[in-house]
Amino acid sequence: MTLFFLDNQRFHAESGETVLSSLKRAGYSHNYSCTKGVCRSCLLKLVKGDAPARAQKGLEPELKAQGLLFACQCVPNEGMQLSMPAEALNIPARLLDKQFIGDHVLRLVLKPESSEGFHCGLCVGLRVLNGDGEGHEMGRTYGIAPGLGEGTIAFHVRRKRNGKFSQWLCDETKVGDTLMLTRPWGRCDYRHEYLNDELIVVAFGTGIGPALGVVHTALQAGHNKSVHLYHWGRTLDDLYLHRPLLKLMLEHRNFFYQGLIGSRNDKERIDNNRVRLTAVPEILKERHVLTRDKRLFIFGEPEMVAQVTEYAFLNALDIERLHSQSFEYRDLRKHPRI
Repeated sequence: MTLFFLDNQRFHAESGETVLSSLKRAGYSHNYSCTKGVCRSCLLKLVKGDAPARAQKGLEPELKAQGLLFACQCVPNEGMQLSMPAEALNIPARLLDKQFIGDHVLRLVLKPESSEGFHCGLCVGLRVLNGDGEGHEMGRTYGIAPGLGEGTIAFHVRRKRNGKFSQWLCDETKVGDTLMLTRPWGRCDYRHEYLNDELIVVAFGTGIGPALGVVHTALQAGHNKSVHLYHWGRTLDDLYLHRPLLKLMLEHRNFFYQGLIGSRNDKERIDNNRVRLTAVPEILKERHVLTRDKRLFIFGEPEMVAQVTEYAFLNALDIERLHSQSFEYRDLRKHPRI
C-alpha cells in the first residue's frame, strides 16, 4: 500500500492503483469523467513529491509548471501530497441562450468572462458552479461550436439517458445562470497557416458543433482551397443541421457538404445524393487521396474517431495534418452497445 495525501487527508493506494481509483474506493467524491487522461475533469495539484510522466501527458507546459496532473493517470509515490486546483483555473461564463436544435440535442450559448483563447474546435471542460464558487462534482468536456456573436461560444449537448450531467443541463439550467469553464485546449482549431491546405472535416453526432466552427472560421478567413464537411449520424434524424449546411454550401463555392447515415432502417428516407448510407472511411476512399496538401479534422465519439484515424494512418497522412477530438466520458451502460 502507498500512502498519499489530498488536502492533508490520508489515503492508501494499492499496487498500481491510480489516485482517482484510490479516492473512489475510499468513498471520496472527486470530479471525473473519461478516466483516460483527456477530459481534465479530475485535475489535481502536486504539492510535494514527483509527478509520474504519465500523469501529465498531454498537458500544456504552463499547466505542468503549475504542478497539475491527471488523478486518473497518476500512480502515487509514497508520501505524495496533492491539493485541489486553485479556483482561478475555472472561468465563469453566463448562459445567454438555451434551445433544442435537434432530436435530444441542446445548444447552449455562453459568454465567458474572458473569451481569449476560446477558439471553435478546441475542447473545454464545462462544470457546475456551487455555492462556494468551486466546480461541482458534475462536469464534462465539450467541443466549442459557433456562438451568437462576438465573445460568445456554444456547446451542442446530447441528452443521454444515463447521463446525469446532460440531463441536468437540459432540465435544470436557466438563461442567466453562471457555469464554470476550464481553459480551452487541443489543436483542432483553424489557423492562418492552413489557408492553402484542402480541409477535410469529419463529424460524428454532436461533433458537428465544433466541426462547423472550424468550417465557419476557415470560410470567414477566406480559405483558398476547398473545404469538405462530412456529418455522420446513426439515423437521418441525427443530421440535425442538414438544411443549414446545404444552404451554407450554396453560399460558398469552395465548401462541400455530405450527410452520411449508418442505419439501414432509414434507407428509404434518403435520396442517396446529399445523404448516403455509408461509412466515413468508404466515402474518404472514394473522394480523397490523403496527400501532403490535405488536412483532416475529426470530431465525435471515441470509437468512430478511432476508425477514421486508423484509416488516415494506413493511408500515410502526416500525423501533423491529423486533428482529432473525441468526446470521452463516463460509460454508464450496463451492457455494451451492439
